[in-house]
Amino acid sequence: MSKIWAILFISILIAGCGALNAARNINPVQDENVTVLKRTKGAAMEKNNITVIVVPLQDVKELDGFGIMIVNKTPNWISIRKEECMLVQDGKVIYPIEHEKAMARLGAGYKPKMPNELNADIYEWKKEINTMKSRTNTKVVDEDKKISIITGSKDTIYLYFNTQGNTSPMQIIIPNIFNEATKEKTSFSFRFEVTKK
Repeated sequence: MSKIWAILFISILIAGCGALNAARNINPVQDENVTVLKRTKGAAMEKNNITVIVVPLQDVKELDGFGIMIVNKTPNWISIRKEECMLVQDGKVIYPIEHEKAMARLGAGYKPKMPNELNADIYEWKKEINTMKSRTNTKVVDEDKKISIITGSKDTIYLYFNTQGNTSPMQIIIPNIFNEATKEKTSFSFRFEVTKK
């Protein structure tokens, strides 16, 4: 009889932990430089002819996932190192989980994608972004994991963090987007509030 109670207790514990992330809202914090995207609860910013859009992935329950769209409106190639991106929560700097480990946690059938409503959000803000070429299927990645985006195109990367049990405010930092011609580095920062549903 005690085995049945132990199995029941473990089942309830696992179900409770899985529901923890489902019972949270991640919402962008309004800032003078940030445009809030209402449908997707995303945030967007432009700087130095580079646009970055950050969207919490509401369909991911096992980890906190974010889709990051980077749009290159400069006349030059730009590049970013995904592993340099970070989340700051409770004063701690947290780096994204490696892609292979995140996919193992999310399951073999999981395919990352931005929410369908993002096109409508972008259309209301900067509709020309929707017509730009996407480099998703022809991503240029060199040996040291640098992702390059050619002029007039956009790319999307996905970041996953093991922070789903924490309801403290988050700050997503996309640092050092590098202009290959001018050598200029541009960084972006977005704040999000985390609340229980």
